[in-house]
Amino acid sequence: MHRAPLVVAVLVGAVILSVGQLYLTVPLLPGIAARYDVPLAAAAWVGAGFGFAFAVGNLLFGTASDRYDRRLVMAVGLAAGAVAAVVAGAAGSFAPLLAARVVQGFLAASVPSVAVAHAVEVLPAHRRAAGVTAVSGSFLLAGLVSQGYALGVDRALGWRWVFWLVVPLLIAVAAAVVRLPGVPRPDPVPLGRTFARLGELVRRPPLLVAYAAAVTLLFTFVGMYTALNTAVGERYGLHDAVDLLLVRLPGLPGIVLGLFAGRLVARFGPHRVAVTAFLVAAAGLVLEAGAGSPAPLLGGSAVFVAGLAVAIPALIAIVGQAAGDARGTALAGYGFLVGLGGGVGPLVVAALEPAGFAVVCLVLGGLLAAAATVVAVGPRVRA
Repeated sequence: MHRAPLVVAVLVGAVILSVGQLYLTVPLLPGIAARYDVPLAAAAWVGAGFGFAFAVGNLLFGTASDRYDRRLVMAVGLAAGAVAAVVAGAAGSFAPLLAARVVQGFLAASVPSVAVAHAVEVLPAHRRAAGVTAVSGSFLLAGLVSQGYALGVDRALGWRWVFWLVVPLLIAVAAAVVRLPGVPRPDPVPLGRTFARLGELVRRPPLLVAYAAAVTLLFTFVGMYTALNTAVGERYGLHDAVDLLLVRLPGLPGIVLGLFAGRLVARFGPHRVAVTAFLVAAAGLVLEAGAGSPAPLLGGSAVFVAGLAVAIPALIAIVGQAAGDARGTALAGYGFLVGLGGGVGPLVVAALEPAGFAVVCLVLGGLLAAAATVVAVGPRVRA
């Protein structure tokens, strides 16, 4: 499998399947809380537990992929994730479901940062920018696709099949990943030294700038959609699966816009693009906060997603500049912080929910504005 479009397609599919598992339970939380008779704040841990384990897994898998074959790292994680998905779907009580979700999160981390690093290494120079942008852009696409999938399958077949139908896809993509073109790894170094590189990297101030901003990405994305579920139900009486799916569709054009982020980065530089994108995303949340009808609410969500879709490739470009040849290790740290934000987001939203949807949006928007400030004034790699 040597054609660049096929390589990108397989990597995008792997990212959507792995990262998408984080979002599977976002629209299912009210049902999980009712089914297992637990508070909504407790049910949120099926997402938060996934996110925290995903964060830790990024450190392990991303860093190890600088030492071992990246294809093998991804394939093992995908295949083992299929087993965890079977267990999650079979859970008869809340505790086994939570445990299975934690395992899923850890294994899902074998793909995202590793896929980006592999794309950089194997794609020809003239296809590299577009390919890496497509792979990194699929992080948010996974969120919309997975939520829509979960809503549809839950309604048609029941919540267990939300997990079980993912199993054959995970196995098929794992088989495709091992057929991707490989890259010879450098001479092995002690595994402890491989992980020590991350400690060396975090002493680089330009990398810390990207890391600080990275925490806000999934924090705000997962947080906004978690709050949106409740808001559209309380404000507009939208509870049906089809209605909840339609509420998510305005985010798709923004994700498509993110595919052109590589050109923006090449022309204006990653820092300027990242600052602008974070501010645009924050503006979208402000629009949502002040919305009095569905149209501005959905318009604000579209602006928000568009901003994040452009910010992600820009931040990855900043990480690449600061990392040098330790790209996999640097992306492991980036993935850890992105996953950490995805784990914390649902918990913070659950705590803020009594204050109302507008407050949630303004808090999340403030975090994005802070991220823009950090990137704008922080140190940069000298050309």
